[in-house]
Formats: sequence, structure tokens, C-alpha cells
Amino acid sequence: MLLFSIGALAVASTPDRAGAADVDDLILRIGTVEDLDSINPNLAFVDTSAEATMLAYDSLVGFGPGMDYVPGFAEAWTAAGRTWTFTIRDGMRWSDGRVADANDAAFTFRYLLASMDPTYAGPWAPDGNDVPRSGATRGDGRPDHPLSLYGEVLVDAVGLRTVDLVDDHTVTLTTAEPTTLLLGALVPILPAHIWATVPFAEAATTFQAEPPVIGSGAFQPTVWRRGSSVRFVRNSFYWGGQPAIDAVELRVYPDQRAMAAALQRGDIDYARGIAPSDVAALDRDDDIMLAVGPAAGFTHLAFNAYPRAIDGGGASTGAVRDPAFRDALGYALDQDEIIEVARDGHATPGSTLIPPAVVPFHAEPSRPRRFDPREAAVRLDAAGYRDTDGDGTREDLDGRPIDLRLVYPTSDPSYAAAAVAVAAGWEEVGVGVTVNGLEPDTLTELLYVPEAGGTADYDVELWSWNGSPDPDFLLSLLTTAEIGGWSDSNYANPAYDDLFADQRRAATVEDRQAIVRRMLDLAYDDAPYHVLYYDDELDAHRTDRFE
Repeated sequence: MLLFSIGALAVASTPDRAGAADVDDLILRIGTVEDLDSINPNLAFVDTSAEATMLAYDSLVGFGPGMDYVPGFAEAWTAAGRTWTFTIRDGMRWSDGRVADANDAAFTFRYLLASMDPTYAGPWAPDGNDVPRSGATRGDGRPDHPLSLYGEVLVDAVGLRTVDLVDDHTVTLTTAEPTTLLLGALVPILPAHIWATVPFAEAATTFQAEPPVIGSGAFQPTVWRRGSSVRFVRNSFYWGGQPAIDAVELRVYPDQRAMAAALQRGDIDYARGIAPSDVAALDRDDDIMLAVGPAAGFTHLAFNAYPRAIDGGGASTGAVRDPAFRDALGYALDQDEIIEVARDGHATPGSTLIPPAVVPFHAEPSRPRRFDPREAAVRLDAAGYRDTDGDGTREDLDGRPIDLRLVYPTSDPSYAAAAVAVAAGWEEVGVGVTVNGLEPDTLTELLYVPEAGGTADYDVELWSWNGSPDPDFLLSLLTTAEIGGWSDSNYANPAYDDLFADQRRAATVEDRQAIVRRMLDLAYDDAPYHVLYYDDELDAHRTDRFE
């Protein structure tokens, strides 16, 4: 899984010191095509920055290989109704040698709660208390106030209300309703002696914008050359035991081809996120081993289901708002062919909203669709979308020829290949499609609905989402509340919204799993999304320096 790749390898790899160039400073060199956007955890938005945060800090609870909850900053936890009690492990220290304990955990959650309170006027607030409180934007856009990303999770999703420090090893957190979401919040615990005097405005802009960083994690960033490299040095005070290597160096490459070439030359030891087209060549190299596994995201089609007319925009046909139309088109998607042309076969056919990598919450649909163009045609006919004039193109319920505007980002060639394959399948059953690739920022603006200052001038979008070990974010994409926010389908269904609220309030993991399964079935049957495929995570590493 992407977000854990650096941390897992850095701690677990066994060095072959006989092949190391310098046995006194053993460095694991990792290639990436994505630079960090920040080393401040409140500003860490892209995947590499999230990984840096997870190397440098601990959350109260982490995730194991099977996506099960495992101890982190806290060694144990219990729940009693709306109150969670966390026992903080003994003997921890921050990377500067200062004691790390429950005082830091309590500070972190109080600080984030205060950042979400517009009436707060305490020592952390800036003059005028005028820090923006709005949330994140869709796609590649940056949040207006990044500090609120964790705060919104705690207040809106988790329902955190109070934080109480019991003693140096115990903190209790109380939520509005019984919930298990607190375990998967992944809030990095901050050192109070570093952050306690930092106003929100500084924490959300310039604070710790440059190394060094003080954290409790296995490695701390010490040098960051933007656009070039980041070095993480082993934390000699790390509570989890000393890693086998001295440092991790993340090297940034302009594209995947350059990164693959660097791996073959031996300039790096590990390449994260190689292109599907490079897999065969790397696999032929005797000194390189592929690491292929499921990712925590998917590539999908999102129908523009915005329920009202939009002046100068909106969907070109009401058909995209009809679940029967959307369902029928699912039978005209040859997922195996799409995966072959878009990903060189390196993906798994998609189905429901939560990927198989999120083991505890993934579930296959109760009524799965299959690739069957004849069935698609039968269902389109039954729903009233027929070719009445015999020109080869079906008309919508208003009698207008259907020509779906399918948009995708130009940031990855796999999107273009997938879009062309989708269009071919739909045209085969008489649904016209016009494919248009756009720069990610342009596409993001095109998706905005009136609530976000846009016109949502599209019919179908092809893009992807990455999730986390907790399913809440991916589930939230289809809620009515996210129209104008993260939603790219503008789908609204009160029954889905009610279930979404219920899964947040579930008192046990088992109860939550049962609710999520109902949500996945409902969303699959309504088909605001067609999950085309679950992308494989494609990495590769050399075997001559590390086993």
C-alpha cells in the first residue's frame, strides 16, 4: 500500500553490507516522481508528504499489514460508551531527547479542536482570530486552511468533543456519539514543547517549513532540496527499536522513465510507482525485483448527477441522472480490455467503492454486473433510451441524441487509453461519446458546481481516488454534503446519507462493517460511479544492496 511503502521498507529491510559502498553510513535510496509539498504535518497534502509525516511522527493507533489496528503512540485503548481511554507507552522520547507522553497527545487534540472553533481566542489564535476555517477542495487543489484537515476529521467525522489528561500515561477523548472512527484518524502526535506557542496562522503556513523536524517516528527529515531530494536520518530515540539502516534518501525524478533508468544504473535502491510500460524491462534485469500489490484506491467513471439545471453548464442530458441508464452502461464496459490497454494488465477489475486492499471493509456487490453488450442494449431499451430514427445513436427521454462528454486528466497516459476504450464500448451499444483530456487544474475547475462557483459542464469524468486504511473518506465522496466539496458525481441519496451517518456512529467495528456493506451495495446498484479498476501498486528494488 502506497502510504506505508517507505516506512515499512526502511524499518524491515535487511542490508547486504558486503555490497554497500560505505558501511559507516548505510543509506536506502528511494526514487519517486513526486516531491514533498511540505514537512509540516498540517500542510502534508500529497502522498510523499504523507509518507514523510508517517516516518517522522506517530499517531495514537496505527495499521498492521492486514489493515487491522495496531499500537502506535498509544500501547493500548479501551472504549466505554462515548469515551475512549488511551494508555500512552512508557519510555518514549522525541528525537531531540525530550520525554514524549500523554501530555503531548492531549495537547495535539486540544490544539486541533481549538483550530476548528471560530470563537477561540486563546494563546494559539492569531490577532483578530481571522484564520480561514473552510475545508479542502477537490482533486489537485490545495485546502484553504490545511490545519483544518485533521480538525475537520476530528470534529465532523469523529465527533470529538472533549480531551482530558488523566496522568502522564493516560488521556481520554470523548465523542458526540459512540464511534470507532477515532482509531483510524491517523492524527500525528505533535511535541507540545515545540508547538504549544505556535499560532494557527503560523502552523498553517510557515512553521517548520524547513528541516530539522522533531518527532517520535523512526526517521526525521534533516535535509530537503526541493525538486531534488529529501534525507531522513535515523531517530536514535525511536521507541520501536533501531532500524537496520542509517538514513533514507528520497530522490525526485522528472518522470517514471528517468526513475526506471536510475534504478537500472544503481543510482537508487528502490523505485516507487513505476510505469506499467517499464515493468517488462525491469523484470528482465537480474539485479531487480518487482514489488506488485494492491493499492488503496481506484480509477473510476463518475456521472454528473447534479439534480438541477445550471445556467451555461450542467450535464448535456438527463440520462446521466437516471440509475437505469447508468446501470445499463456498466454492462458495456469490458474491464479486462480497459485494464490491458490502460495499465498493461497491471490492475484488478473494480466493483465497489472500497478497494480490496482495505481488507476489513471491502465487499463485492450482491448483484454484480458483467460485460455483456447485449444485456446493455436490452436494459437501455427497457429504460426508454432507444435509437428511434435508426442513425445508430440512441436518444434520451427528451428525444435528443445522446453524446456524452467524457473528460479525463492528461496527467497520466493511462487515463487517455482508458477513456478511449470506455467510449468504444459505449458507442457499440449506441451511446455517443466525445472524449476530452484536460490539465488537472482545468479539469478540477470544470467539475465545480454552483455551490463551489462553477458550472459542472460535463457528463462523465474519468479520474482516480486514493483512500486510506479507514473507509470514511472514500464513502464520503457520494454523500449529499460533499456536493460542492469533494464530490465529483454530485450524487444525492438520503438513504445513502443516513447509512453514512450510521457507520460513523457504529459502536463496534463489526457493526460498522455491516453498515458499510449496505452502503457499497446501494452505491453499486445506483451506479453514480463505475469503478473501472483497482490500480496495482508497482514498485521495484535492486537486490545487490538490500535483501
